Amino acid sequence: MGTREQSGLGIGEVAARTGLTERALRYYEELGLLVPRRDAGGRRRYDATTLDALYRVLVQRALGTPLAAVDPAGADLSDLVSRHLVDLDQRVTALVRQRERVRAVEDRLATGHTPRAEELLGLLGGLAHEEPAVVRRVSLLAYRDVAAAHAWLVEVFGLGAGPLHRTADGHAHLGVVHAGDGEVWLHEEHPGARLVSPLTTDGSTTASLAVHVEDVDAHHALVVAAGANVEYAPTDEPYGYREYGARDPEGHLWSFQHPLEEQTHE
Repeated sequence: MGTREQSGLGIGEVAARTGLTERALRYYEELGLLVPRRDAGGRRRYDATTLDALYRVLVQRALGTPLAAVDPAGADLSDLVSRHLVDLDQRVTALVRQRERVRAVEDRLATGHTPRAEELLGLLGGLAHEEPAVVRRVSLLAYRDVAAAHAWLVEVFGLGAGPLHRTADGHAHLGVVHAGDGEVWLHEEHPGARLVSPLTTDGSTTASLAVHVEDVDAHHALVVAAGANVEYAPTDEPYGYREYGARDPEGHLWSFQHPLEEQTHE
């Protein structure tokens, strides 16, 4: 553990990272909700324990708990994180619906049409009757060995590890990995539904996944060092992305990409 981790952050650093004011942090301290330790010079230091308490306070407040009822010590962290995620998903759903309304108006304006009254009303706050909206994408790939694929994608491609679902005898039949704000489900082969691994089709695939990364070349270097089968090196593509392709152990093609400079729209 590094010295910085052990000593904790100053109040100014916490305020800058969280968007809270120093006054708010001191107020939570006055209420007894936070107890940052002090260093030899008497300055507040926010270590992992204090930041844990701050998270519990802020999430409870965001979920509607009155300040007088906030209890950082009594709140279950796992439950709070789950509720926080549900709250964020609900916000994302609302934002996606609003984005689709704005995009529809943009499309009409781009074709020289005047937005209809109900479209303008949607921009102001939403229609009374909500149409079902597409709110999230989940990709699904078939594997012969779900557990091995799950471990490899996390260790080599650096995807986030989600749960592995197993049968009563311990067989992994479904895994989840996180790619940014999206999920990829790793499903065991199901020939009846025509879900098969490229291993079963002699390497043939009918689809591939594209994942946005912050630095294509740096990601490529890590994947090469891990011994992955790179299909093509980082390349500036004419459609405005720098990307490279690599295959996982069962032959699925993955593209890792990042947008090039903003193109001028004519």
